[in-house]
Amino acid sequence: MKNHSQGVRMTLLAHALALAFAGPVHAQSNATGSIFGQVANAGGSVVVLENIATGARRTISVDASGRYNASSMPPGLYKVMLVRNGVVERVLEVEALIGQGVEASFEVIQAVTVSSRRPTIDVSNTNNGAVFTARQLDALPISQSLSGIIQLAPGTARGNTRVGGDSFGGAGVTENAYFINGFPVTNVYRQIGSTTLPFFAIAQAQILQGGYSAEFGRSTGGVVNITTKSGTNNWEAGAVLQYTPDWLRAKPDNTDYPDTGHNPKTDGKLLTYRHGNNATDVFGSAYVGGPLIKDKLFMFANIEQDRFSTGYISKDSDSLNKTNGWTEREARTPRYLLKLDYNISDNHRLEFTQIHDENKKTQQNYGFDYATLQRNEVRAGGTTGDGAKTNDSILKYTGFLTDNLTVTALAGRFKSTYPQSREGYVPGVYQIIAPMNAQVPGLSYTNPQTIGGTIQVPNAEDKQSTLRLDVEYKLGDHALRAGIDRNNVSSINGSELAGGGSWTYFHGDPSKTVPGGNTPASGGGYGLQGYYVNEYHQSDSASPKTDQSAQYIQDRWQVTDTVLLDLGLRNEQFTNKNSFGQAYAAQRHMLAPRIGASWDVRGDSTLKAFANLGRYHLQIPTSVALRLAGNPVHIDHYFTYTGVDPKTGVPTGLTEISPRVSGGNEWGNAKDPRQVASSNLGATYQDEIALGFEAALTPEYTVGSKVTYRTLRNTIEDWCDSRPLRAWGKRNNVDTSKYDMPCLLINPGRDNTLTLDLAGDGKLVSIPLTAEEIGLPKVSRVYTALDFFIEHPMRNGWYGKLYYTLSRTRGNMEGQVMSDIGQADIAATTSFDFPELMDHASGPLPNNHTHVLKAFGYYQLGQEWTVGGNINIVTGAPKSCIGNLPTALNQDGKNPAANYGAAVFYCDDKPAPRGSAGRMPTDFRIALNATYMPRMFKGLALKADVFNLLNRQTTLATQPVYNAGANTVSPYYGQVLGRAPERQVRFAAQYNHKF
Repeated sequence: MKNHSQGVRMTLLAHALALAFAGPVHAQSNATGSIFGQVANAGGSVVVLENIATGARRTISVDASGRYNASSMPPGLYKVMLVRNGVVERVLEVEALIGQGVEASFEVIQAVTVSSRRPTIDVSNTNNGAVFTARQLDALPISQSLSGIIQLAPGTARGNTRVGGDSFGGAGVTENAYFINGFPVTNVYRQIGSTTLPFFAIAQAQILQGGYSAEFGRSTGGVVNITTKSGTNNWEAGAVLQYTPDWLRAKPDNTDYPDTGHNPKTDGKLLTYRHGNNATDVFGSAYVGGPLIKDKLFMFANIEQDRFSTGYISKDSDSLNKTNGWTEREARTPRYLLKLDYNISDNHRLEFTQIHDENKKTQQNYGFDYATLQRNEVRAGGTTGDGAKTNDSILKYTGFLTDNLTVTALAGRFKSTYPQSREGYVPGVYQIIAPMNAQVPGLSYTNPQTIGGTIQVPNAEDKQSTLRLDVEYKLGDHALRAGIDRNNVSSINGSELAGGGSWTYFHGDPSKTVPGGNTPASGGGYGLQGYYVNEYHQSDSASPKTDQSAQYIQDRWQVTDTVLLDLGLRNEQFTNKNSFGQAYAAQRHMLAPRIGASWDVRGDSTLKAFANLGRYHLQIPTSVALRLAGNPVHIDHYFTYTGVDPKTGVPTGLTEISPRVSGGNEWGNAKDPRQVASSNLGATYQDEIALGFEAALTPEYTVGSKVTYRTLRNTIEDWCDSRPLRAWGKRNNVDTSKYDMPCLLINPGRDNTLTLDLAGDGKLVSIPLTAEEIGLPKVSRVYTALDFFIEHPMRNGWYGKLYYTLSRTRGNMEGQVMSDIGQADIAATTSFDFPELMDHASGPLPNNHTHVLKAFGYYQLGQEWTVGGNINIVTGAPKSCIGNLPTALNQDGKNPAANYGAAVFYCDDKPAPRGSAGRMPTDFRIALNATYMPRMFKGLALKADVFNLLNRQTTLATQPVYNAGANTVSPYYGQVLGRAPERQVRFAAQYNHKF
């Protein structure tokens, strides 16, 4: 019996390894699964569920129709025992997966037997996504990150390299929600990414593209739902050591100036030398788990550290400051997780999770000579600091109060801090930016500031506290579930230009106007030849807060033995506050219906048809307050000049050619929270419908298909156009001459009511504006997709799955960011600032990838060897051309949209519709691995992974900005800004010991 039981468990694991790749999944709970089934001749019987790892038991009654359903089951292996009149008649073994239901039904059999049979298809769900277990993630060649897991799932794609993140179903990278053990861990400041936990602490990962039930919210993209490992009744320990050497890493491609046809000084020449870059990665992890008190108290602990050391050229060939052109950088990321599980009794359970995630960075700069392509040993400052520290604490209670009543409660908090120190930084010394084509021949340009870009405000941090309560009650054919949750979020963040400001040199047509309305020629000096300079100041800082709360109710109604309806309604509330705790934007009564249906067509779990329909809302994060509700400074000032100080790079002989301008009227003034947003501001929301099927063709092959339609119905964006307000003032006899409009939060394409001091007399008035008066188009983003998959379960020594997605994402707005121009100012991008910026803005969006093919699997070669593969083929994103406002739209030089420079979909004064400049090439990546598990050393595994086997360093992002200055074609238009990583090889040694 013992050997038979072990064989059953191994078979079970193999089946689970394959079935967890199944398509749609149902979110039974955001950190648990369910076990359900049918009992023949149910009189006098109960079902007893025993967790094989911990011994925890739960007894479930069988209803009059012979059905039973055990929800809120922690993921893991279970014995399912049919007990009739106190006697065990039959035992099944199944694995509960996060967010899935597993069937364990009992037919009429007299003898006591043990079986691990599972139906091929999970007919208990209506959602869209996939679940991956730790064993699967270890078998496949993927990057050890949440993004690496996400890219295995259907309907997902990598975000633009300029912003990062992952896109689900054509949505922006800030629209996803992340959970660990039921606790929300999404980055609260920008909503890109999340807390990172030790990779080998992940037990299961649920990736939902859409169709999720009412308990999930705050996402119009996807959901990443992680459960961690727990201790069992057997002590177990292990370690992992990985090494990715530089000597097996392919050399990264150099970056050349693009061939613009307008810049003979630079076209086709070397811009950034990358062949000399180097990188080495060393990773270590250790874990231990077991019983502190057998059957009662369990612990699991995992600690890891990754050390990534790299040297790279950090300055372009045209940079003025090559004294810090070479950077040596080391990033260390120590992380740990502690999980405690306490079975108070069979019906009451406590879980505690502690996660620490730290990113320590040390950076040192040296000189680099482009003439010799060599670095030197002269130190020129750098940055040291911890980068980021995050601590998450999560406490969860689960109580099975009766057979029909289950209660779960969760409390948690996290805090992230961002300390930083800068070596060699010189406060008060401006940055000097002078591209080669903008330098006057014979003058000497230099940049004495060692730190470029912006620097972070001191004491930056993010905090979140969360409370959640869920109650489930079974009533006949209905499983009723309701819950409430609340997140309280606060941040201290912001940045300013290093040195306090910058001088940027330009060269263009001397007769063309610059922002502010005058021409370079009007200033004399070198302006007569088209040379001029811009003084720029930028600073943003705030300590904003947000409150997010929600309530939901869900009814899983088993209409018949083969038809399931999942009916839900979610109600959400969002409140955003400024640094003084004053609300500047609030949304209430945001109702989101969710409807799902599943039909077991044949009644034997071999053919399922499913559908779901729902609405999903999205909050705006704390970062919005920096520019929209804080006191931001973004000021440009243009001059001509007659010389340059050779020591400081500062222009001399200045003549002003325009007054100071601020595209969003961001002069550093504190903003009245009542005058920041529309009083009838509605939240961002999206509607979605999906229809699909899954079929078991044979015991060896399962296929499925799904069609998805998602449309963005509303969004929140900043609006900076004072012309409709001045027109309203004129109609209502209000003097607007003293009004200096900042950017305001509105719903584009809808009626908005604003409360403003339009006359400048201290009195606020209500200003209703129709969508027609504002003049902005309705927001549009439509995602349509057709997904296919075919799967071979783990049989005959191999597993494989293939996804193919044909999709289109079109509209006039990517989402909360504009990744193609690298703008991550959430809800404060240039979109919808002025109507002119939306001319020709409709087209294929940055996350549009028409064809995506994903294939992965592994093959067992005898008892000691396993090989795996992962193929990812993604057609390229669309390209756009973004230039200056056409002369015809700015003949008087006073169009405010012109102050943005190259920001409209026009090039050479001609319309250039979004996405009309071509496409990026297809990204084709192959990863392979091989694992050797010697029988003479039980528990040891030696492994090698090869990523991007063909070394296709595909271009993933290019520069879409066409103009530099007054209608001059930028020498960087079309420049490669992001590539697929070069080929690399990772070696690993893993050891696991069970005591």
